[in-house]
Amino acid sequence: MRSFSFFLVIFIQIFLLFSPARAVLVSSVGALQTAVNNANSGGDKTILIADGTYDLTGRAFYITADNVTVRSASGNRGAVVLDNHYDMGGTTSGIFRIVSSGVTISDMTLKRPYYHAIHISPAGNKNTGNILLKNLHIIDPGEQAIKINANSRDNATYSVRNSVIRDSLIELTNSGRRNLTNTSYPCYTGGIDGHWASNWTVQDNTVKGFWCSDGLSEHGIHFWNNSSDILVQRNAIIDCDRGIGFGLGSDGNVRGIIRNNMIYHGPDHGFSDVGIGIESTSNAKIYNNTIFHVHNYSAIEYRFSSTTNVLIKNNLTNRPIARRDGASGTVANNITNAGAAWFVDAGAGDLHLKGTISSVIDKAQNISGLIDDLDQDKRPQGQGYDIGADEATATESKGFPWLHLLLRE
Repeated sequence: MRSFSFFLVIFIQIFLLFSPARAVLVSSVGALQTAVNNANSGGDKTILIADGTYDLTGRAFYITADNVTVRSASGNRGAVVLDNHYDMGGTTSGIFRIVSSGVTISDMTLKRPYYHAIHISPAGNKNTGNILLKNLHIIDPGEQAIKINANSRDNATYSVRNSVIRDSLIELTNSGRRNLTNTSYPCYTGGIDGHWASNWTVQDNTVKGFWCSDGLSEHGIHFWNNSSDILVQRNAIIDCDRGIGFGLGSDGNVRGIIRNNMIYHGPDHGFSDVGIGIESTSNAKIYNNTIFHVHNYSAIEYRFSSTTNVLIKNNLTNRPIARRDGASGTVANNITNAGAAWFVDAGAGDLHLKGTISSVIDKAQNISGLIDDLDQDKRPQGQGYDIGADEATATESKGFPWLHLLLRE
């Protein structure tokens, strides 16, 4: 009896034959390489990958044409696995290299890239933009999972703008931690790393496991080096030595919002650091995040005299908010003494509120743009807004059931 997947492929082929939108279905690495090359040369711009595991040894996919989409045919990100095996044979030393606009990569698993699973930068005398990365599972990158660069490290004229990363799981496992590729920097790895990026939205993702025992890891989510107007919201950051960062040292940001994120770090691995770090960044807003550290490092830090006019409000943490090195801003209405018993399962990283915490419920101050929580439940519920990332509702079933599944993987 023929398998369901066989009939699915036949159905998709018939659908594509009669569909007005031109697309190509591929089921081998060679066919995928050909399809990308054809798209770059003016051929079909939508590439659908049949379910399966693909060995990318010696291969990489360089996308130079605008409006190319590469995704799984089934929409199941676990059913299409592109495994680079840490191979340097491909021209990108990774999996997808994007130098064009309007590109979508979605609904697949990207595993063991030598450097980055996805690397995006401008090409030629123009900006790159409108990139959509969604419903991806990125496992064990050799360096940062998603890398965003401009055309120059220090004097950029073209950059990557107006793009989105959402609904994805990005993780470093124990196996990947043993295979990090940059020996000059013992833990040169992280989740999302953006330079000169502007108007990016990073939302509804889980980033976990970016720590090392022999060095300080990059952040789970990090935008710096002249990035601007970044929105980071509704993400779960689990066991990353540095959670979310705007700026680094003197390489700062302008504006940006970090809100409704849940950040948990368990016991110290030797280099545990900050949950949210703001460095050399002006006019940023950090509000309604929940942070719980088992180790003793600060939950939130803002640093350096070039960090000015930051707003840090309505955050719920169990560790201090620290001002360092001449930074300035408004720090108000935060709670920094949360107990583990306040949450559904703090030990598993589930920081939904458990029961009615009188100092939290209805005690947040309204901030323009605060319309929902990390579950996209409407704010406010009841008489006022709640402090932290979770807005308690009368009818919801508390907890992050999908998070428990992720933590067991």
